[in-house]
Amino acid sequence: MFLSLLRTATSLTQIHQIHAQILIRGLPLQSHLISKLIDLHSIDYARFVLDQIPSHADFSWNSLIRAYTLQGSPKNSLFLYLKMLRNSEKPSNFTYPFLLKACSTLCSVFEGEQIHTHVLRLGFGSDLFVCNSLIDMYCKCFCLESARNMWDDMEVRDEVSWNSIISGYVQWGQVEKARELFEGMPIRRNVVCWTAMINGYGKEGDFVEMLSLFRHMLVSADEVQPNAATMVCLLSACSALCNSEVGRFLSVFIDVNKIPLNVILVTALIDMYSKCGDVEKAQRIFDGASCKNLPSWNAMITGYMQCGLLEQAIDLYCLMKAQLVKPNEITLVNVLSACAGLGALELGREVHLYLGRNGLELNVILATALVDMYAKCGKINDACLVFVKTSQKDVALWNAMILGLAYHGDGRDAIAVFSQMKRSGLNPNDVTFIGVLSACNHSGLVEEGRFQFSSMDDKHGLSPKLEHYNCIVDLLGRAGHLEEAYELVQSMVIPPDSIIWGALLSACRIHRNLELADKIGGVITAMQDPNIGFCILLSNIYASAGRWKDVARVRRLVKEQRIKKPSGCSWVEVDGVVHRFVVEDTTHLKSQEIYGTYEILVNHLKAEGRFEASHLQIDGNLVMNYEAWCFPKRNESNL
Repeated sequence: MFLSLLRTATSLTQIHQIHAQILIRGLPLQSHLISKLIDLHSIDYARFVLDQIPSHADFSWNSLIRAYTLQGSPKNSLFLYLKMLRNSEKPSNFTYPFLLKACSTLCSVFEGEQIHTHVLRLGFGSDLFVCNSLIDMYCKCFCLESARNMWDDMEVRDEVSWNSIISGYVQWGQVEKARELFEGMPIRRNVVCWTAMINGYGKEGDFVEMLSLFRHMLVSADEVQPNAATMVCLLSACSALCNSEVGRFLSVFIDVNKIPLNVILVTALIDMYSKCGDVEKAQRIFDGASCKNLPSWNAMITGYMQCGLLEQAIDLYCLMKAQLVKPNEITLVNVLSACAGLGALELGREVHLYLGRNGLELNVILATALVDMYAKCGKINDACLVFVKTSQKDVALWNAMILGLAYHGDGRDAIAVFSQMKRSGLNPNDVTFIGVLSACNHSGLVEEGRFQFSSMDDKHGLSPKLEHYNCIVDLLGRAGHLEEAYELVQSMVIPPDSIIWGALLSACRIHRNLELADKIGGVITAMQDPNIGFCILLSNIYASAGRWKDVARVRRLVKEQRIKKPSGCSWVEVDGVVHRFVVEDTTHLKSQEIYGTYEILVNHLKAEGRFEASHLQIDGNLVMNYEAWCFPKRNESNL
């Protein structure tokens, strides 16, 4: 009767009552009780029952060792095994597979070798399941030679034996050895084996061989079909290479062959489409997924970030919180980056508070995101505070602090932080020098800029890139050293882009150097896709010098090549919500109130005599100005 009650019990309350009756009546049902407690995930209670039994069946020990291992307590599995030995209990062949799995989880090869000795001493050295577990343990503990010796000594091998040794070689980058074993298998190669090999070539970046092996799999005599794990490996490779063509083929293959969409495969599809630039398809897959886990949300948020859709990333984060999904480090770093891009200080502070309230460790990655967010949202003091409080600093964190100070015009402080970084023993990288040179540029530190630019190659072995040349050219140009800046551009080992020429052209306008502006103007207008901003700048330089024919020539070039100015947009954060506005925007829910308020402000400024139409035109008026510039009314006196 009590055994029947025990088997049908569904709660710990019922178990307590049955346990009491077992003790009162002295019934020998402890082993059944332990099994039931394990089924109900009450492992500590099961351990308590085990400790009270004077004589144990090996079944009870094995069940509890298995439960500890599977539920993430591998150390307790090992402790329980030690107690089993001290109690002179004899292990069975069923004791060791999950005990060795605990060693694999902990990467404890020393304990694994001791258990191997016990296995041999107790006569289980030829047990197939135990041998397979030993191979798996040695592979996961970096001991491939021991795993291979174990595999070689086996008299009988099954699919698991072959899968374990091949997966071990793949795991540690020895794909050719794995392939050699794979091709020589005397038994049917199952989907696990094929997937391991496909994954191996994916890890090596050999995409061609990976796809070749996949095609071979589909037509092989093994008659094996790919599963979700196989497709995840292939989709991950497509994501890494941004190969949308193959990625779409794999997506269709999954649909046609009705491969079950588990949450891992759905996440891989979202990630692939996002990294290949098709964020709309990624969103449709995300919205249609019946089950989503945290990596699924992170993949979609990351996809929005990679495509520059910052508002959508923040909206999805808010939806995620509304559905009580707890974010992790990856989520918060993405959200902080979105806040930095939008200037959403309030939401950024909310994320910072979330870290503290939920006991999340402020590691160097989160600290870097916070420093960047605070700096870009205008709170450089808060950025400095986060930076100082972070004990372990990497190059990325130093770079974020240097760049933040540079953008705020604190050039000397940025140089001081750079000096402190070098004293700490860290080597600067390309991004570091972008920050250092920007700091010199924003603060007019010409000599310091020259010294730091030359030290890139001389002291640190870093070749300047376009971004570094842009900074130093802008610095020299603003300071009036136009010829030096021009000679530097002429001597560049990499072709200068339009941004560098534009920086030099801007300096020509500041210092009224028309001769050099002519040379640069010729370069800019000869480009395949001239920058509209620099064309306008060149036209203004000619206009200020009264060279109206050149003004008309530049405007004609813009008209003929149909160079368009991208629509401007702005953001404002109110109560943690980011509102976006574009030219002539009427889509906002409160657009009538916004334009009404604007009219009130304009009328007030007019009444005060402070309104100048040319300086306060917005929305539609901006477009009219641009069209007037591109297509002006002909004035013969100006030509």
